[in-house]
Amino acid sequence: MIKRITTIAFLIVYPACFLFAQIDEKLKEDIRNSGYVHSPLPLDYSKSFESFGLTKKVLVSDMLCNMENMDKWSHKGIGGMSMTTERWIEGSHSLRLAAPTTYPQFLGWGLGFGTSLASFDVREVNWEKYNRIRFFIYPDCEGARSIYLNLYVVNDGKIKVPDKYGREGYHEINLVNGQWNECFVEMPELARDKVTALQFAIEVFGKERTMGDSLKFDIDAVTLETVENPEVVSGWAPAENRIIYSTTGYGDESQKTAIVNVKNHNGTFQLIDHISNGLVYQGKIQSQKTRLGSFETIDFSDFKKEGEYCIKAGAITTPSFYINKNIWDNSAWRVLNFIFCERCGYPVPGKHGACHSDLNGTHDGKRFAMNGGWHDAADMSQQILQSGEIAQALLEMAERARQKGNTALHLRLMEEAEWGIDMILKSRFGDGYRAQTWGTNLWTDGFIGTKDDSTGRRCIHVHNRAFENFVFAGIEAYASLVEEKDKMLKENLRKVAIADFAFAKRRFDSLSFNDLSSIGGGGDHAAMASNSQYMANISFAASILYKLTGNHYYAGEAANAIRYTLSCQRTAPLKDKDKLSGFFYRDLNKKSIVHYTHQSRDQVYMQALTMLCETQPGHADYSKWKASIRLYGDYLKTIMQYVQPYGMVPSGVYHIDEVKDSVNFYKVQVGVFRGAEKDYKEQLENGVKLDKEHYLRVFPVWFSFKGNAAVHLSTGKAAALAGKFLNDKDLINIAEQQLFWIVGKNPFGQSLIWGEGSNYPQLYTALPGETVGGIPVGMQSKFNEDKPYWPQFNTATYKEVWGAPAARWLSLIAEF
Repeated sequence: MIKRITTIAFLIVYPACFLFAQIDEKLKEDIRNSGYVHSPLPLDYSKSFESFGLTKKVLVSDMLCNMENMDKWSHKGIGGMSMTTERWIEGSHSLRLAAPTTYPQFLGWGLGFGTSLASFDVREVNWEKYNRIRFFIYPDCEGARSIYLNLYVVNDGKIKVPDKYGREGYHEINLVNGQWNECFVEMPELARDKVTALQFAIEVFGKERTMGDSLKFDIDAVTLETVENPEVVSGWAPAENRIIYSTTGYGDESQKTAIVNVKNHNGTFQLIDHISNGLVYQGKIQSQKTRLGSFETIDFSDFKKEGEYCIKAGAITTPSFYINKNIWDNSAWRVLNFIFCERCGYPVPGKHGACHSDLNGTHDGKRFAMNGGWHDAADMSQQILQSGEIAQALLEMAERARQKGNTALHLRLMEEAEWGIDMILKSRFGDGYRAQTWGTNLWTDGFIGTKDDSTGRRCIHVHNRAFENFVFAGIEAYASLVEEKDKMLKENLRKVAIADFAFAKRRFDSLSFNDLSSIGGGGDHAAMASNSQYMANISFAASILYKLTGNHYYAGEAANAIRYTLSCQRTAPLKDKDKLSGFFYRDLNKKSIVHYTHQSRDQVYMQALTMLCETQPGHADYSKWKASIRLYGDYLKTIMQYVQPYGMVPSGVYHIDEVKDSVNFYKVQVGVFRGAEKDYKEQLENGVKLDKEHYLRVFPVWFSFKGNAAVHLSTGKAAALAGKFLNDKDLINIAEQQLFWIVGKNPFGQSLIWGEGSNYPQLYTALPGETVGGIPVGMQSKFNEDKPYWPQFNTATYKEVWGAPAARWLSLIAEF
């Protein structure tokens, strides 16, 4: 048999410029060929982290298993395992792991149909001399357009793997069907002193339209390796011979900085024109010592000529990037592509057919189908509030594209937003009640009444909680303001915004903040909202309605609601060296400060205050609103000292006794309900002690659900709004630094958006599959530490693609 190995890798060398065509021209061609993103943008693996990784020099290579016998293999779960001679890489056999695409019953809590698990008995061996596992997988999955296989490492040594939250040692591998895929996972910091098992697992997630009845994966040549220059996966220091920069590029007026960790440079750096290879700028490399360590940095902010460039220091040259006044517009197309591919109930070419038409609920004695909007994550769940917030972000970016004269982008964003608006209108029943959320990680069978649309999480939750109706009223009002072409839709949105605000106001007047705790089992994350955020949401929605209708009733409601929020702002200085103030407490008790762990609505405070100032400049409280914005802006500028030379805004200030405010504390911590006191104390102590009662954390205090993209992007939006209102360039720079961090100006030099910039890793995409523009929950910290942790291991939640950070990305780039 001839062994043909086709991989998805392209040979690249990091220390040299990538030899690409003009990225913007290629993207323009891809956009046109996709019908302006009416089919998915093509995948470019050539700039991926995995392609780069396969070029690394292998120093040690020991075969773990060539699949010539099954003595150490065992199987459990559904499906089966066997040896096959149909194809192989080493020897004459490979291991075949198989499973059906559906199963008569559910195995597990409200999730998939079950798992087919093949386990290799490692017998308590120390793998610490190795830093990589390499293997080959051939998927043979009839009709499957998006597929993956899981790899698990089990360690029973000093540190147990997987950890108690099931994150460490779990790796989802995105694959190309019908060919050998050369795969690897680096493990430089994974506990592996006493490895007991290496496992491969098929998760059975139902039968999408084109799929057959079985899933088969042939696995071969599992090798333990030691590679040269393994990735740094934690901490603030970059790997050697790396330049850390925004791989997308910089705006012409941006603060253009980078971090250099290069041996044997001569103290200078050069900016090289990528097309002509000519020197266009030269500057000094500066030494900088900060709280995070000693760094060498560069600054070329005064270079503003648009073009495509590389940074060179010593023998190291970066891949190319752009300087352009509209630097973020390309990312808008890519993130739009991801959102389009997340459409529910719509046939996305090359991804899936019209899905989930059988998921249904009941209201007022009537049964309704509920598919539409966008799946909120990789697992196909749906939270209508998130679809609404995605729609608003699309509208914000559409308005920005219109102002710039980018007609194609404006029209396509408006079209996508209207898909979400339709879901907002579809989910409301006209009496204050609306369908809110359902959870699933299945391709359902399309038949109403079967188990896959009626079990556990899959039930549609219907309620009339005021919080959501306030938020939706604001979204509907904003959509009515910017809608241009569909007069009937514009008028309808105006009408329902007025009605939904009234429904919300009536319920809130009756229940006050008990509204948030009055609905159980929703699983929709909205209940984590603080009282101060709740009132800011009311104010923001009322201000938009005032702007839309001119009715002074809403002006009064907006001004009244914000008074509670302002009473929750810290105005007295802490006893730290900088006399910090300006942050917000969750409620008037001021026991707990506002924090977010993975989802975030941190931007709403500045949205509410700046909108009040815009719509009511003559109000008696205008000076109070402006002072609050300035105080918050000063707070952000002060805490940025703790993250230099990086620009990711810290999570914020914590009080030592917040964990004792259990009602507030556990609202924020998804998946943790008690017993966090010890870990909370340790996490604070790993942050910065400000005074006897307060600490500052760069990363949130968190436990099970980690990932901070939406967290710092939301705060970035707040910084941008405050900066524009105050005409404060420093705040605008803080806002843009949140974008730079996401696309590579982080210690690992990786872009977190697949297909944007360069050196983007595989993400946990589960059912939708690898997608241009996919953005994960975000960077995590390691256990109780307060420093970044970004291993290659690819699992939820930190690497799971979610709609929330995509919305926050679009909302923030709309400010530039």
